[in-house]
Amino acid sequence: MLFVNVQKPDALFRKIGECEGNVSYLDGQGARRDLKGVAAQLLTFDAPLRPQRIPALEVLADSPRDREKLMSFMVEIGY
Repeated sequence: MLFVNVQKPDALFRKIGECEGNVSYLDGQGARRDLKGVAAQLLTFDAPLRPQRIPALEVLADSPRDREKLMSFMVEIGY
């Protein structure tokens, strides 16, 4: 799933943290990286250090249930 122009990254990171299976992203070289761990770390940073907007993020969820959860979130938030 491609998330584009994410205006509320904290909400997205919280939703990713709720996923039961592996959730990853593609880095600039096309390698899969763990996104759940990154999301948890970013949420622990002080607000000024967290990204305020994400231009684009390719999210890969292994579990069909997690993919459905993330798609529903995208529709609810309006991505």
